[in-house]
Amino acid sequence: MKKICFVLTASNGLSYTTLSPAFFFADYSELKNYFANDYDVSINYFRDKDQVDYLVVPDPFVPFDNENDLPIINVPANYFVTKDYKQIKKTLAAFFINNP
Repeated sequence: MKKICFVLTASNGLSYTTLSPAFFFADYSELKNYFANDYDVSINYFRDKDQVDYLVVPDPFVPFDNENDLPIINVPANYFVTKDYKQIKKTLAAFFINNP
């Protein structure tokens, strides 16, 4: 099973940045549960960066240090804001079809 990490909070060295202020205190269980049958899912980049294979990053998003040079899957940020998990899933599927 592919191990993915949703990067919704990033450090720029001085502070933390999130996709939206609402995401800083968000409960990501709904997002994590939606993808749990298809992927091993993390939502904590800082804790799990050494244990995942791919980073799922909203586009646009702030620059961040991809310390392990993991492949990045860019997903339109509005899919996260509107919780359009179906479109996020389609974007992930398209990435993995083109990058087996």
